[in-house]
Amino acid sequence: MRRHALFLVASLAACTPQQRVENPHAKHGRGADPSVDRDVTLDVAPGGVVLGRDGSNVDLGSLWVNERAVVVFYMGGWCPHCQKQLGDLNNAQKQFTDRGARIIAISADSTTDAAAMRDKLTLGFDLYSDPDLAVIAKWGVEDFGSHIARPATFIVEPGGSISFRKVGSKPEDRPTVDQLLAALGEPAAKPAQ
Repeated sequence: MRRHALFLVASLAACTPQQRVENPHAKHGRGADPSVDRDVTLDVAPGGVVLGRDGSNVDLGSLWVNERAVVVFYMGGWCPHCQKQLGDLNNAQKQFTDRGARIIAISADSTTDAAAMRDKLTLGFDLYSDPDLAVIAKWGVEDFGSHIARPATFIVEPGGSISFRKVGSKPEDRPTVDQLLAALGEPAAKPAQ
């Protein structure tokens, strides 16, 4: 009888719903479960304001008014996959520039941490900070449980239309430099002199 009682208690405990714990840092203003209405199929880049290296506000939309942008959301400076991806992009920066594209990298890191990472990797492009995840959430790439961005890369055409997207399901799930260059197409022809 005692074994049956223990089995009954264990069965009931297994059926009891777990308490939902909200991320206290998330400021997403969405419904009860933000992961349900996450949308990474945007046609137009949502823009928004991030912090530059000096802590100043930078309007993302102004960065792709006249040129293409490779927008990279990375998890943070502590992430070895992020460091590798940013280093690879930096090594190929001339190839991106030849295709009329600039690299924009965004994380929830503080401006101090982003600047330290930029210096450590000697990057030739800026790392932007979105500590409240306001922009990261607009793009639908926030990891709501960890208060970081999921690994994601977009190509934004001049004016804001999105022509390429890759949202990773795990830290190492990112497009290669070759995949991004192929998505950008051949370099623009140089005018004859």
